[in-house]
Amino acid sequence: MTYKYKSPLAPKKINKIKAIAGVDLYTFSAGLYNKHRSDIALFIFNKPGSIAEVFTKSSIKSHTLHWNKKNLKSRTVKAIFINAGNANTFTGYQGVKSITELAKKISSQYDIPINKFFVCSTGVIGEPYPIKKILSAISQKKLPNKDWLNSAKAIMTTDTFPKGITRSFKFNGINSYITGISKGSGMIEPNMATMLGFVFIEINIPKTLLQKMLIQVTEESFNKITVDGDESTNDTVILASTNRLIPNKAIKTLNDPQIRNFKKELKYVFQYLANLIVRDGEGASKLISINVKNAKSEVQAKKIAKSIANSQLFKTAIYGKDANWGRIVMAISKTYEAIDENKLKITFGNYQVTHRGAENKMLNKSKIKNYLKKKEIKIVVDLGLGNKTYDILTCDLSHKYIDINASYKS
Repeated sequence: MTYKYKSPLAPKKINKIKAIAGVDLYTFSAGLYNKHRSDIALFIFNKPGSIAEVFTKSSIKSHTLHWNKKNLKSRTVKAIFINAGNANTFTGYQGVKSITELAKKISSQYDIPINKFFVCSTGVIGEPYPIKKILSAISQKKLPNKDWLNSAKAIMTTDTFPKGITRSFKFNGINSYITGISKGSGMIEPNMATMLGFVFIEINIPKTLLQKMLIQVTEESFNKITVDGDESTNDTVILASTNRLIPNKAIKTLNDPQIRNFKKELKYVFQYLANLIVRDGEGASKLISINVKNAKSEVQAKKIAKSIANSQLFKTAIYGKDANWGRIVMAISKTYEAIDENKLKITFGNYQVTHRGAENKMLNKSKIKNYLKKKEIKIVVDLGLGNKTYDILTCDLSHKYIDINASYKS
C-alpha cells in the first residue's frame, strides 16, 4: 500500500545526513511495493566494526532477530541488510532458509564472513519472504550511494517522511560524526524499540561498554514513545562503530571524560529519531508530551504515564480538541495505584484543570479549547506523592489511523 498523505507534524525541512567514513551504502529496488521505489538498504563496512543491538521483548520474534542474536556473540559487523515490505516473521522454515540464502549471497558478493552479517526486516507479518525478488535485486552491480538519506527512504513502510540525522563533535581534537536513521509510524509501543533504528559512530569503544551505552540511551529515547500501544515482532536498534578514532587512553567506563561530548550527542540523536517517529505516527495530527511528576517512585510514574499515553479515549479527545480531563483520571485510576485525589493536579499547557479532587473553579474553558488547537500539546500530572518523574511522548488518534490500518495489505 502507498500513501500520498504526509504527516502535518513532519519537520518543515528534511536535512541531508552525512555518510560515515568506512561504510558504503547500497540501495536496491526488489519490487516489494506496488510502485517503483528503493526497498532495500545495505551497509558494507570496509573493515570489521563493532556492533551493539537491542531487540523486542515480544514472545514471537522475526527470524531475523534469531539470526542476529546468534551473530551478536562476536559483536563484530561487516554488513547490515535491511528490507521493507516483508517482516519475515511467522514464515516457518522458508523464512529461516531465506536468511541463510541471503547471507551466502552477500558473503560471496562482498567477500564478508557470514557470522558478521546482520539482517533486519520490516513490513507485513506472516507472508512468505520474497527471497527470489531480493536475490535478483541485490545481484545488480551498483556503485555506493553517496546520499545516506536514501537509506532512510528505503526502509520506510507507512512512514510519510524519511527519518535521519547527523551530529558532529570534537573527539580528542578531531572532528567526529554520528549518523542515525530510523523508521516507524504504526505498531509503536516500545519495550525496547518498536521500530528499526541504525546509528553509526566512529569511536573505538569496548564492545561491552557499547552495549551498555545502547541499552541506556534506548531507555531514554525509543522506550519513551508510543503511538498505538502495539509492540512489534521485529523491533531492533543497532549501534555500530567503524572504530576509526582511537582514544588517547583506553575507555574503561561510561563516565570516561573522553566520551562526555560523544554521549551528549548520541543521546540527542536517539531522542531526535524517537521524536520523529511519534511525529509520523499513523494519522497523527497532534504531538502530545506527558509528564508525570512527584510520584512516589519512577515505576509508579512510568506506569501512569504509559496508561495515559495509550488510552484511546484520551487520544481521541485530544484529536477532537476536547479537554475531557476525566479520561486522564480514568487512565490513572486503572493502574490501581494509590492516589490522593486532593493532591492530584492535572494541567493542559499552562491551564490547571483540577484542584483538590474536583474541577478547578478558576478554569477558563474557552482558553483551554484554544490551546488544544495547537499541534503540540503538553500534559502535566502532578501526583503530589514524592519526587520521582517520568516523561513519555505520544500522539492523538484520528480517523486516518483507521483508514491506514483497515486496508494495510490491500
